[in-house]
Amino acid sequence: MTYVCQITSQPPARDVEFVAFSFPLTAGLACLPVAPGGAAHEGALPVLMHIAPGRWFAPAASDAIRALLESLQAEGSLIDVEGKWHRFDLIGAGASGVLREAIDIDAVLSGRDCAGLQIFDCPAIVTRCPGGYTVWTRSSHAPHLQAQFTRLAEG
Repeated sequence: MTYVCQITSQPPARDVEFVAFSFPLTAGLACLPVAPGGAAHEGALPVLMHIAPGRWFAPAASDAIRALLESLQAEGSLIDVEGKWHRFDLIGAGASGVLREAIDIDAVLSGRDCAGLQIFDCPAIVTRCPGGYTVWTRSSHAPHLQAQFTRLAEG
């Protein structure tokens, strides 16, 4: 099946991850989105996502987000992961159809801002964005995931 959807590959960004030293989380991390799959947003886009227990992802981290995470050094480690993740934007009416070929996107994001999962056997993070979805995958998996998305999408 083919879905009408535009797939855009984004260039590498100043991504960072923050990993807490302990789990369950301490009160010192209350300034972070702590609900599973929670996210802090600037406008419609997530700037800090809780992607796994004790782990957050900040795509294209602003100076303010970096400063916040650096201020938490007693609680965890800030890791520069520029180049680790490759971003795809799936925009258009068929975006959900493309993802439904691999996952139940509605169930995955039910009650969540984001989710860490596998899409077409590729580790990924997915979130809604205006007009569709944003997906990050490990850079080494990007060519395969892009081929799968392209195979399913037209437009």
